Amino acid sequence: MFRGQLENWPLLPSIGRYPTVALTYENWQVFHDYIIERFIRLARPYFHQAPTSDADWWVHAQHHGCPTRLLDWTTNPLKALFFTVNEPTYDSRPGVLWALTPLSWREDLEPRHRKFWDTELVPFFPPQLNPRLLAQEGCFLSYPLPDNTMALKPVDRLVSMTSGDLKLLKFVIPANAKARLRRELAALGATYRLMYPDADGVARGIKLEELES
Repeated sequence: MFRGQLENWPLLPSIGRYPTVALTYENWQVFHDYIIERFIRLARPYFHQAPTSDADWWVHAQHHGCPTRLLDWTTNPLKALFFTVNEPTYDSRPGVLWALTPLSWREDLEPRHRKFWDTELVPFFPPQLNPRLLAQEGCFLSYPLPDNTMALKPVDRLVSMTSGDLKLLKFVIPANAKARLRRELAALGATYRLMYPDADGVARGIKLEELES
């Protein structure tokens, strides 16, 4: 599993970026459940076929920009590198590429196994629920939300505290290499148009190629 970041941000799920909001809830799990319940209630009319599991709802919520316990990864290192260098406005700052080697993973997060994904980092390889997830060869790391409101620990700290089921490596991408890598990745097919197979991806790709490169 690989993850690219434009700079060295903490390795946290998107919901973990709102620690002050979490303080207004009983704990992180309640905060997450509320966000997902609200997404389900308001977004359901836009699905031709509603998801049938909690985890599928998480994936859809994450896809549409809602903060969840999931952290995005990909099984393709070149596509992870794309996310490390794909924004020219970050070319003055080093990027980061993470590589995670799990000894096991799940293809579902069934409620009967909740005690595991509530207490452990769980690599999650879900069904490819939308074209973007398929194009990016996406997978996720499910973060174990605690029953308190203390700030979440970055994934690299949690991995260092585990028994060794996960191996994590960090590679720093120099700022002065980003533009060259972006061109080389485009030649290999890692472009906005192909990574985001929709009109938004086409438009962003044109903007990058014609105006920002």
